[in-house]
Amino acid sequence: MAKPAPLDLASIRRAQRLVVSIEGMWCAGCAMAVERIIARTPGVTFASTSFTGGSALVRWEREDFDPREIFERVAKLGYRVAPLIEVDEMEQRIDEHARKVWVRLAVALFFGMWSMLGSIMLYVDPVIAGSAAGGWIALGAVVAALPVLTYSAWSFYHAGWRTLRAGVPGMDALISFGVLAATGLSVWQLSRGSTDIYIDTATMLVTFLLCGRLIELHARRRNSAAVSALRQAVPETARRLQADGSSEEVRAADLNPGDRVLIRAGERIAVDGVVLDGESEIDRALVTGQSRPLPIVPGATVEAGSINLSCQLTVRVNVAYGGRLIDRIGVRMLELSGAKSTVALQAERFARWVLPTALLLAIAAFAYGYGTTGDVSDAALRALSVLVAACPCAVGLALPLAYATATGTAARQGIMFRDPASLEALAGAREFLFDKTGTLTSGELQVVDIVSDRASRQRILQLAAQAETGIAHPIADAISHAAEDENAAVAANTQHEEAGHTHRHARGSVWQDANGAHTIMIGAPNWLREQGVGIPAESRASLLGTTRVDLAHNGSWLGPILLRDTLRPEARRAIETLRDAGLTLALATGDQLDAATAFASAVGLDPERVHAGCLPEDKVVHLGKAGKPVVFVGDGVNDALALAADCGVAVQGASAPAVATAGVVIASGGVSGVICAWRLSRRTLGIVRQNLAFSIVYNVAILTFAATGTIPPTAAALAMLASSLSVVANSARLSRPLRDASFSS
Repeated sequence: MAKPAPLDLASIRRAQRLVVSIEGMWCAGCAMAVERIIARTPGVTFASTSFTGGSALVRWEREDFDPREIFERVAKLGYRVAPLIEVDEMEQRIDEHARKVWVRLAVALFFGMWSMLGSIMLYVDPVIAGSAAGGWIALGAVVAALPVLTYSAWSFYHAGWRTLRAGVPGMDALISFGVLAATGLSVWQLSRGSTDIYIDTATMLVTFLLCGRLIELHARRRNSAAVSALRQAVPETARRLQADGSSEEVRAADLNPGDRVLIRAGERIAVDGVVLDGESEIDRALVTGQSRPLPIVPGATVEAGSINLSCQLTVRVNVAYGGRLIDRIGVRMLELSGAKSTVALQAERFARWVLPTALLLAIAAFAYGYGTTGDVSDAALRALSVLVAACPCAVGLALPLAYATATGTAARQGIMFRDPASLEALAGAREFLFDKTGTLTSGELQVVDIVSDRASRQRILQLAAQAETGIAHPIADAISHAAEDENAAVAANTQHEEAGHTHRHARGSVWQDANGAHTIMIGAPNWLREQGVGIPAESRASLLGTTRVDLAHNGSWLGPILLRDTLRPEARRAIETLRDAGLTLALATGDQLDAATAFASAVGLDPERVHAGCLPEDKVVHLGKAGKPVVFVGDGVNDALALAADCGVAVQGASAPAVATAGVVIASGGVSGVICAWRLSRRTLGIVRQNLAFSIVYNVAILTFAATGTIPPTAAALAMLASSLSVVANSARLSRPLRDASFSS
């Protein structure tokens, strides 16, 4: 495995910005600790860490700032700053880490099951609990739990210690104290000959939280898969031209600025560069989402990921591998991904508040108990009751349990929620930004009108289909389908008995029969004029937002064919549903303004909220200006960057990079599935908040009773168990599917 290149400190200082991998983070709590340490560095103006991206973004304004201070602070915490690693290596590390968590979980499930069985026997049968056999059962339960409390829980202890050192003790630290307190109390009770043990609380908490860690690792694996899918959408090789005119196939990573590459018709471009020779059209849908083919002439710029539709091009490479637009999008995806769930942060803040409070209450309870009774055992029981009561079982389960139930329900309806943060952002959305092509439309051009008084509609389709025979082009496909639908395709294929051939040009096609008696030309109006075809000056396209091609037969103009992307059947109703709910809706598309505005009017969107001509970065800019939380709904590779920010929803039929990047994926139902996902997310967030509020109130109440000695440790443990069961029962409500999941209220 190749070792990443060292960090270029000189370039980093000039940029006043640092994007790096943080090695050693295994949970969201670790990421919070690293972020806090970096943010405290003098001179740092912004710091953000992403556990799912395994990365950190840091900014500063002082020119004399030394980034090595960040490296040293992170190293003291037990982590390491490294250059952004390749996707393959990142995925290998995540998979290796996930395997370790699976082993820890397997140990927790196996040994925790036997420990729980012994604890249940003691709870339900007081006679057994008071007998000699009860003592042996209690001892067996504690011994069975030891692998869980040592091997399975070790990562929580490690992370909790690190967050304590960073001054941000969160859920890991509180869990560690709770588990150790329950274990210590159980061992102490055994030493006194009592069977009142609380080891089941500790094993249950470790098991559930290991499941939560797997969810977090899955989110991180998904993020690396998104970057991988983005790169796979672009060819890894290119045809480099030599000085003698010959060509050789080389890796795109081996190309240097100034190299010349040959791009044949129908190939996807692997470089960012300038056209030196050739005229063609390119499909930039992967880069911009623009549905119209773009004419290309010498001097024009092209980006990796575009498709050369018509003629061979020679392109000079402008930037090296890693600096292409598609590569920069991948880096931005790492920066934007891994949004933190507000509810999860609230739970972490509660945990940070509970930990010192519980310790102070435990000390106070011990002091009060010893001062009033003079009995060390009674005082210790009071103190340990507080620590057992502080164990945040319900708080820790409030989010992951509801999320797990909701994802199962959603999956049965063709919806996949990737992480709790995306679900929460979708539920609280104030604004939706929609991509156009492939999201609200089918992504395929369709003939919508033929404006001609010189030939019949069928005749024009016959001639046009003949001229476009054998051409792989969106317009050619649309004309061919229209001819087939109107029974004109057969006539087109047999119209001339003589064999013919087609020449494809940058802005049109020419078909001629073998004898030269028939010539059909189809293409842009200006191109036909350049070929000597007379087109009336008053001729105009009658539909705004359409793509126009004109047809001529033997030099005589016959009329224009108008094409347009078709609207998804359920799109208008979905827009109406969200608008009626009071949400702000906007369109962000790579299409030109006329096409985008016409489409917005047709679907029911405000034309004033149309953002046309958007590149991937432009869509992120518009998201930044929108009301938070904001949801972006898209389907293409060009949408991957926007889908990584806040909450992204990939609709049915989306590209692989879009599916890999989005926080919510609609596998069936199209745009109507977006409505279903939105309703389910709102329902889930409501239950999560109920869980969290109830568990916090429960914790506070039980802590108060435990500190005053009102309840013994056994009652505190049972109260915590009851709190967890209430969270389980409330979350189970999410297993019921929504009535009319698409559009009903």
